[in-house]
Amino acid sequence: MKLVEKVQLGIEEMILNKEYDESRYLPSEGDLCVKFDVSRATVREAVRSLEVRGFVKRMHGKGIVVVDNSVKVLTRSLSDVISRGESSVLDLIEVRNIIEVEAARLAAERALAEDLAQMEGYLEHMETALVMDESYYTNDLNFHLIMAKASGNPLLYSIMKSFEPLLRDVVIVSSQEDFCIERQYGYHRAIFEAIRAGKGEEAMTAVKRHMKATSDNVHMRILS
Repeated sequence: MKLVEKVQLGIEEMILNKEYDESRYLPSEGDLCVKFDVSRATVREAVRSLEVRGFVKRMHGKGIVVVDNSVKVLTRSLSDVISRGESSVLDLIEVRNIIEVEAARLAAERALAEDLAQMEGYLEHMETALVMDESYYTNDLNFHLIMAKASGNPLLYSIMKSFEPLLRDVVIVSSQEDFCIERQYGYHRAIFEAIRAGKGEEAMTAVKRHMKATSDNVHMRILS
């Protein structure tokens, strides 16, 4: 990895950790040079790249202000990791297993009536779809996001939202069939019914079954 990339990642981590002052300014260029043990030119190039991507802005005479420290930074970081070949779609599915299995358990305990209503709405769209198109993919993705929201843990939900574009890619890759997967197998229905019934263990099992099928489909589609 080039020095500039290392500094970019380091600054992104600082932003995620909110390592800036009350006015949202990062340390000075000189301090960043010392922190990362690089030249001022390397820091400037790294900052310029982050500025182009909309994460920071250089204010003349003041310093480097954080423009956005929310999900965009983490989403970009995750995308960078995958695009550089440091991770794969299967790695993302493993992460989904870790996050969504627990999210389902918590949702079975904490889901609000409005969460259940939204999940059921997305589910019904999938169950009545004749083909798996953009609308189907969107409803599939939203079902999982609302399940994370229903966990009642805002940080868990933010993590899920942070890699939403990558989640969508997995949904599409794993749904390339000439029939409607949900109508035939009912993966999401099983998850929903367990959550609605407040059965955490059943909800976890249903998510694991769904993720296993997703992993199998990805293996078949892009790895075989």
